Amino acid sequence: MADAERLAFEQMLVHNLKAPLSGILASLEMLHDGDLGVLSDVQRSAIGAMQQQGTQLVRMIDELLELARAESPAFSVQPVPVNLREFVHGIRAEWDGRIPRLTIAIPADVPDVVADVDVLRRVFDNLLMNARVHAGANATVTVGAERSGDSVRITVADDGPGISADNAERIFEPFFTSGRAGEQRSHGLGLAYCRAALAAMDGTITFVPGERGATFVIGLPAAVVLTRQALEQDQ
Repeated sequence: MADAERLAFEQMLVHNLKAPLSGILASLEMLHDGDLGVLSDVQRSAIGAMQQQGTQLVRMIDELLELARAESPAFSVQPVPVNLREFVHGIRAEWDGRIPRLTIAIPADVPDVVADVDVLRRVFDNLLMNARVHAGANATVTVGAERSGDSVRITVADDGPGISADNAERIFEPFFTSGRAGEQRSHGLGLAYCRAALAAMDGTITFVPGERGATFVIGLPAAVVLTRQALEQDQ
């Protein structure tokens, strides 16, 4: 099966899975709100739990499709120069209510990066969701950046419990989770998407083990490289 045919099949499959799930969630909402009769507190609590699990299942389906797209050779990106400071400040505004202690430490002289804005936003959303799940909503998350040769090195670090060095590579495998007992769990797809999406933009992502907290390092081409290549082609 060709990549385009496989992606079309996966999209059809996801649609066919999400449609009945959406109907189930709509019915559960009506039940929970008392539209179909008065419920006891125990019944309402049980339905609330079913709503939460159904929502998680819908999100997992979406993440599976996103990962399949990113890993496909047909995955298309539109890289353009992106002002990193402005971009990250926009991300912070979007996440203000979910991670209040999100700080930015990006010097003014850091060059623009070459990236697809929508794909890069999804990468940051996955990294910040990962921090929120494993480090907690009250964790301090710091986004920094510096130039490194023809690339820009971006760090996303939190002060949570961290991840063991033994799992430094495994965390990028689909469905791998490192959550502790009693800790909220993710689906283990976000970091796999980050690696595939960044690779499509000639970028990289690695995990740097430390004594505490989790630090992810993103590498993206600096826009100066794009400018130099354009000048060389004109010559």
